Amino acid sequence: MKKVLLAILGILIIIVAVLLIKTYTYPFKKNTTGAGEGWKPVRNDSAVMRFSGGLKIPTVSTGSLGEFNYAPFGQFKEYLKNSYPLVYQNTEYVEVNQYGLVYRLKGSNPGLEPILFLSHMDVVPPGDADIKNNEENIFRPEDKPLEPVAKVAEDWDYAPFSGVVANGRVYGRGAIDMKGMLFSLMESMNSLIKNKQIPQRDIYLAFGFDEEVGGKNGAIQIADYFKKKGLKFDAVYDEGGLIMRKGNIAGVDADVAVVGCAEKGFLSAKIKVKGLG
Repeated sequence: MKKVLLAILGILIIIVAVLLIKTYTYPFKKNTTGAGEGWKPVRNDSAVMRFSGGLKIPTVSTGSLGEFNYAPFGQFKEYLKNSYPLVYQNTEYVEVNQYGLVYRLKGSNPGLEPILFLSHMDVVPPGDADIKNNEENIFRPEDKPLEPVAKVAEDWDYAPFSGVVANGRVYGRGAIDMKGMLFSLMESMNSLIKNKQIPQRDIYLAFGFDEEVGGKNGAIQIADYFKKKGLKFDAVYDEGGLIMRKGNIAGVDADVAVVGCAEKGFLSAKIKVKGLG
């Protein structure tokens, strides 16, 4: 019995020795693909100027549902057409209920379900800011250098519809909610087309115009448009940020946490990897 135990012990020692030797002598390749500095944004002044111009247009939705001034929304539609001609020339473009905007970039594989990115062009009122005294700052289509404007209210360093670029920031009502995402999507679509990159699946963009007052005339009509076309999306990316228990949304039978993937916040992730160390 003693000899058997010694034999087993000897085999274990040999196995451990072999593993250690192989580990220390394995020809691991040096990873030279990453600099370890993380992602860095690329400065694009023309993109900033296009975004700034969009903030100058006072697309305010307020008051009774759907009863507000639609003239700025017409201006906004024309501004997008003039700012992103490649997108309009290379996508299927549809206007839903006059001001809802839908774009479809065809993919190379029609068998794959499309993906949908959402945003909205309307903004909430700017509060106590005196808009009337700053009409010259509301909409200027020319691509001119922006100058700081006078402070118009205690809560605004710059006029709410000035689109001022200062201190490394772009100022204006809707910069975060949600014209920032809207223009990011248009810039991304424009880059795909410009670089002749064809996605595998169709990509849809859909922009509502009355989200801040319920979306009755915008998002709901766009959803009905998709339903009539029989579209089913592989994924839908929206503003996010809500956490709801099951039953709060019709048809959703589980708790839902909607990740705000394009707004302020943070993400904690635990990653497990199997492989050579």
